[in-house]
Amino acid sequence: MVATLIGVKRKIDRAKDHLVELKFAIDKWGRSKEDDYRFVIDHQPKGKVIILRHGKIMPDDIEWSIIAGDVVHNLRSALDHMVCQLSILNSNDITCCTDTYFPICICKSDFRKAHRFVEPLLSPVAFAAIEALQPYNTAKLQNLEPSASNLWILSQLDIIDKHRILVVIGKHFRATDVSYRFNGGATVKVPVDGAWRPLKDGAEVARIDMSHLSPTAESKMHIQCGTEVQVFIKETGCGVDGIEVTAALEPCVRHVEQIVEFFNTEFFAR
Repeated sequence: MVATLIGVKRKIDRAKDHLVELKFAIDKWGRSKEDDYRFVIDHQPKGKVIILRHGKIMPDDIEWSIIAGDVVHNLRSALDHMVCQLSILNSNDITCCTDTYFPICICKSDFRKAHRFVEPLLSPVAFAAIEALQPYNTAKLQNLEPSASNLWILSQLDIIDKHRILVVIGKHFRATDVSYRFNGGATVKVPVDGAWRPLKDGAEVARIDMSHLSPTAESKMHIQCGTEVQVFIKETGCGVDGIEVTAALEPCVRHVEQIVEFFNTEFFAR
């Protein structure tokens, strides 16, 4: 059997396809203003304040988590597939691929298992290259913690995806600009809190101080509000919590692609 990275590259391509699918699914939700962009005016006369709140919010789409899991699984599978092809390149039969995998470790002691299962099937140069790419090695070069490595994040997300829905992905928002006009007067800008907050029923968007106004039953007030919405990853415990989901996955795609291209150049393109 001839060793080839064709299948490996197609799995990366498939991960990219899923990432595009994920972006589309999130953008589609972001454009459905009739669903999640209704605001409720909470007038509190005694406190002389108007609180602008979100109305009823649609539930998160579970498909976001499923598609994100597909991205992760194809990337992780591509690395394991590559090690199988490296084994075949080292004159082993394809049946040995049941024992091959791409180890991802944040400490050298954990890499010992790879010495037992993977090292005998690969050339010394290929195995040394895999070890050089381990998070506990690359982190030193970047002055980062090994747990911040894209490879480690990918590994942990894949483990999560095997046992439950990949991540709990929640819609978040932040107010960008709020203004009002009272009885046709000048536009007044309202200070806003630009922090990201969970998008949920009744979430407060902004407060408008009415203490300097004297509204009557005939008064008219026009309020304009702008918000930005994103879908974040949370409850993974692996360094991507609080990061927008596609922004968290894109570096993993690039990293795996770079690794495969390196091995392609060094071992398969000769």
